Amino acid sequence: MENIERRIKGVARVVALIGFFGLLLLAAMTTVDILLRWLFNAPLHGVNDVSSVVMAIVIAACIPANLAMKQNISVEVLGSMGGTRTRRVLDVVASLFTLVFIILMAWRFVPYAEGLRETGDRTWVLGWPIWPWWMAASALMIAAAIVQVLVTISDIATLILGGPDEAEPSEPTGGDAIL
Repeated sequence: MENIERRIKGVARVVALIGFFGLLLLAAMTTVDILLRWLFNAPLHGVNDVSSVVMAIVIAACIPANLAMKQNISVEVLGSMGGTRTRRVLDVVASLFTLVFIILMAWRFVPYAEGLRETGDRTWVLGWPIWPWWMAASALMIAAAIVQVLVTISDIATLILGGPDEAEPSEPTGGDAIL
């Protein structure tokens, strides 16, 4: 299971990195557009079009990594007051809620993208079809749902089987020994 988790995290990081470069590209295009407007009164046409279709992918590309590395916002007051077992139960409950939410999002992204394809919606200036971009975002949301399934399974396994934080503290060794 650890090998699968490590691979999922690696792939999720690569996808998030691609999303980051997409965001960096959008920031560079916006900066160039602003400079061209300010200096030469000549805007870079289509920046809003690119931004409108790429932003969904940029955001969706970061979600699997966020879920795989458990970097979502959490409040851990009850878990810290109740001990390890309570914290693990709350982790499973939180994972299940997150899983339901991500599945609902992915479930709604696909028909939305399909609706864009059926209506033939295009960007305003460049005339790009919008649906392929939202299908890509849908695929990333489906990947996020799969990642969250694995995170939930891992949390359930940790609840049932225990984990490294229940181990006894290690004894001092070699250079750590105090004589």
